[in-house]
Amino acid sequence: MSQVETTPHEVEGRWKWADWGRGPYDALSSVMLGAPFEGYLELDIEVDGEPWHLEVSYSKSGFAPRLSDGINAERLYEWDIKGRGRGERKASYNISPRFPNMRHWETGDPIQLPWENQVGDVDGVDVEFHTSNIEPERGLELLPEFYAAIFEHANERIYPEYFRTEPHAASRMWAYERYVRIRREWAEKLSSAGVLQKVALYLSDLEGIKAELHIDNKEIVNHQNRLFLNPASAGKLMPGHTYGRKLEIYQLADPDAVSKDHPSYHPKVEVLVNKSMNDKKAWAWADRHDVTEQIEETLLNALHWEDIPLGPDGNGVYIPDDHFDAVARDDLVELYDDPTPRLEAKSDHLLMTTLRDMGETARDVTETVATDGGGTVDDLADQLGKHPATIYRAIQDLGDIFELDQGQISFRARKYREELRGLVESAEYAIESYADRMQHIMGLADHVAELSPFQKWLAENGADLEFDEAGNPKKLRVDTILSMLKGNSYENAQRVAREAIEKWRKSGNDPAGFARIHMVWQSPEGDTAARPLGKLAPDW
Repeated sequence: MSQVETTPHEVEGRWKWADWGRGPYDALSSVMLGAPFEGYLELDIEVDGEPWHLEVSYSKSGFAPRLSDGINAERLYEWDIKGRGRGERKASYNISPRFPNMRHWETGDPIQLPWENQVGDVDGVDVEFHTSNIEPERGLELLPEFYAAIFEHANERIYPEYFRTEPHAASRMWAYERYVRIRREWAEKLSSAGVLQKVALYLSDLEGIKAELHIDNKEIVNHQNRLFLNPASAGKLMPGHTYGRKLEIYQLADPDAVSKDHPSYHPKVEVLVNKSMNDKKAWAWADRHDVTEQIEETLLNALHWEDIPLGPDGNGVYIPDDHFDAVARDDLVELYDDPTPRLEAKSDHLLMTTLRDMGETARDVTETVATDGGGTVDDLADQLGKHPATIYRAIQDLGDIFELDQGQISFRARKYREELRGLVESAEYAIESYADRMQHIMGLADHVAELSPFQKWLAENGADLEFDEAGNPKKLRVDTILSMLKGNSYENAQRVAREAIEKWRKSGNDPAGFARIHMVWQSPEGDTAARPLGKLAPDW
């Protein structure tokens, strides 16, 4: 199985060098200050055949010069080199001096910088970098090329090794983001299936973690849907992960303003690791490969958990743009089991326990809200002929599955309403039988939690596979109400059949024979229905 190669978006950090003292900074100052540039320069260059437009300028630092600097100025300058390449490729560098006993230019007070603690009582240079759509290593390679081009343009000689050695071990990164761009239809599956929401709910009852879900569908679905995970929650989601991060689906607010053939018509799925999500701490430049690995595992696993194809091999899922090539990667990332079935099991157990214990009024409230979708306490009191205080007490008894906001009642999870509504509207409705079915699913799930994707699917769907005397699959029974119609409150039989065949295939089995067996289920009218799996899902 191939996997798509992700591409970098934003990278920020700081490199430090003490190899040449302040040499690179002082040399650049001597060339840029005074005639002919007077502190500003623009030029066009090529680096390895790629055109770049450079802009060199200065800004005033907060550092006072030393007496030995011999300059008539209150404060030292910092030099900014901004490179603009093809598309949105950018590489910007701020070059600043470092030396012992640095003082504030105005107060003369010592400036508390980490330089002396990290590097020592030595002169050196500090380079803050910000690159866009460039691999981190490429950003490091471009700096000495830009630097040398400035001196070549000025017809000045320069020491050729400046910035060409490995940065000091104290060098840091504090922002790193990678993305893929996927076709809008597939991104909508991500939204409707709710991988962000399901992960957030899965983490919701785990101790010691912090996660925040921000959904912005105001202008369009997937405009800016983001899940923030702290380091502990990332570790719960994927073993061995140690960095906090943001998983985001981003779509232009008005993508229809561009042509359907333009890449930005389709959204990005991206993962960002930055300092703010990691206790305000940057990480070592030398650890960038570990961060890359965790970013890519998060990104591809999120797609994998919603059964979105990971390979870019002609399936139309991935949309190339100026910087994302939509090609297969050479090295595969680790794929983890979907944690959301465990979430489903927790939800089923909670619902089962609550339904078992409910009284008559609570049951009436549940049935009414399940069919109507919500309501106010007063409306329910009138409809059921009860006092509002009685309705309030019933809702308190159902606090695990209901939310009450300013008198408005709704289910805490859409799953609860969908499950109960289907049962309430069925021909043979009984909450006790529903609770029994949930208990069966829970027990089965405990036994197969560590087994194959198909066995997990059986547990989650209350299904059972019968075999013939030769050990071949004979009949698939699905213990739930399914409908051949789309758009009603019941699960769709075709979708369930398609999912069963897919999970059978993912478990390493041949789907050809499996597709010929019958799936048996109960129709909304109370009849037993049966169809061959392959007939229900002809596109398997």
